[in-house]
Amino acid sequence: MSPPLLPEALAACAAPWRGTRRLAVAAGLTVGFASVGLLAISGWFLTAAAIAGGTGPAAARAFNYLVPSAMIRLLAILRTAARYFERLLSHRAALSTLASVRTLLFARAAAAEGRGTLRLSGGEAAALLGQDVDQLEDRLVRGPALAGALAGGGTAIGLAALAGPFPALAVAVCLGGAAWITRRAARRMLPARAEAAAAALTGLKIALTEYAAAAGEIAVYRLTGQVSAELERLAERHDRALRDLAVAEAAIGAAIPAAAGLASALAIAKAGGGPAMAAIAALAAAAIVEAVAALARAEIRAPSIDSAAPRLEALAGVPDAAPPPPAPARPVLTIDAGNGAERIAPGGRVAILGASGSGKTRLIETLAGLRRDAPQRLALGGEETPAAALGLAVLRQCFALVPQEPMLIAGTVLDNLRIARPGIAEPEIWEALAAACIDAEIRALPGGLDQWIGEGGTQLSGGQRKRLALARGLLAGRPWLLLDEPSEGLDAATEARLVAALKAWLDRTGQGLVLASHRPAPLALCDHMVRL
Repeated sequence: MSPPLLPEALAACAAPWRGTRRLAVAAGLTVGFASVGLLAISGWFLTAAAIAGGTGPAAARAFNYLVPSAMIRLLAILRTAARYFERLLSHRAALSTLASVRTLLFARAAAAEGRGTLRLSGGEAAALLGQDVDQLEDRLVRGPALAGALAGGGTAIGLAALAGPFPALAVAVCLGGAAWITRRAARRMLPARAEAAAAALTGLKIALTEYAAAAGEIAVYRLTGQVSAELERLAERHDRALRDLAVAEAAIGAAIPAAAGLASALAIAKAGGGPAMAAIAALAAAAIVEAVAALARAEIRAPSIDSAAPRLEALAGVPDAAPPPPAPARPVLTIDAGNGAERIAPGGRVAILGASGSGKTRLIETLAGLRRDAPQRLALGGEETPAAALGLAVLRQCFALVPQEPMLIAGTVLDNLRIARPGIAEPEIWEALAAACIDAEIRALPGGLDQWIGEGGTQLSGGQRKRLALARGLLAGRPWLLLDEPSEGLDAATEARLVAALKAWLDRTGQGLVLASHRPAPLALCDHMVRL
């Protein structure tokens, strides 16, 4: 068996549900005992009643049918109730644990992305946090079922022993043999197929994510047919992989009823104590189908879980971000582009100039901590510590970035603004929206701040998305504001209003500005120029 998946993270996420899992295990034990006992006692009761009825009126009157019929009713009620609570409690614990695991892994992935130590495409992230985490569900849910399987197997052996030692031995050997065969066959036949199925699904998700992001271009350039053909090819590959995996799993699962049938035949052949005892032994042996099924299912699913394990372990191994050291309250910014260092005092405003491709965006993203490859010397604070050495955790306390192509989440206007700073009051929000020259447009929306703006802000125009992101950057309240082409795509009148509103905001708040722009109007905000 593989080592426990995400041992520390999974244990921490499962800890609040430990009591629920224990109750689920207790219910699983009850299910195993009641299921085998119900079938075996029912068989004995029917057989013994038939024999008593065929023997004559005296034997029929002497036959005590009250006790066994009461036991059958009791076991039936126990089985039904225990099965319900076993499924309810095990799934509640498992799904709640997986929700916490996904949150934890997402946080670690986001931290690693920010540090530049992990690069995941949208499809890879969806596969990792979706299908790979889903594999853990089977292991978490199967725990109580495995306990019930062991209880059922033990009960079957005990009931078969009532008919003699040989029937009990036959049940034990067939049960153990079926479990051994299932394990060996699963380890031999399934790992490669499980890996192929996971790879096919990951490839399909990556393609779907990337093509969905380029849906507009695909439609404009009339590539729908080609894209559909490619997606169909990937879907067929996934279907073939799933079919191969399902066929192998079905072949392995066939060992279970075969073992149960063999155990029943041996139990009947060697049972002592008459037909009623033979019925107990035979039906107890048949009941191992349910007992072994849970064990077999665990073995069949194990290769798929093991296939996901390395990917999940790698992400779970990403260390949590250490608490960042405090950043300077109002740091001095030094930019040396090779023609003399420019020191900008707190509250200063500097424009980064240069032709397209000269590295303006790279410089701004280096200050924001998203990359480390700007060739210019960028330093922060009185001691002029290199920006790249400070790390994302410190830099994001100093800089609020509004990129050229901002990212908005699928949610409301308010959801997107509160990313900047939790707990901001509504008057502050409207003040920032006014500074970004989008307050009137937000008020005109049917839902106002609660208006849903769609995936990536698709319900807004390009200019509205840019100005909403600008308002979010202003609300962050960082000492420096990083703007990359803030007025690109705006008409001249809107651009003029935006420049005036930003100047008033910067004058009032004393916030510093680093601006990259090809357009001349925003340059009026700046009192320093750095040419690349």
